[in-house]
Amino acid sequence: MRQKELKEEIDMPAKTEYQCLMSMPNLGDYVGKWIAIVGDKVVASGDDGKKVFKDAKEKCPNREPLILKVPADRVMLL
Repeated sequence: MRQKELKEEIDMPAKTEYQCLMSMPNLGDYVGKWIAIVGDKVVASGDDGKKVFKDAKEKCPNREPLILKVPADRVMLL
């Protein structure tokens, strides 16, 4: 039974950057900061969006990061 469960876990597609963002339990740690998400990980963060992008590209040169600033106020995504 465990082998079947393990195979299902392996066959599952990776989360998109958006799915990662929506499921981040620690998003509050980045309030007011720029973050770069690649796959399902925050790979860079900071106060300067251009530097965050540069750092993300250095860490993941073959991937396109999702760059965004985490707002300090409440936000509703529609």
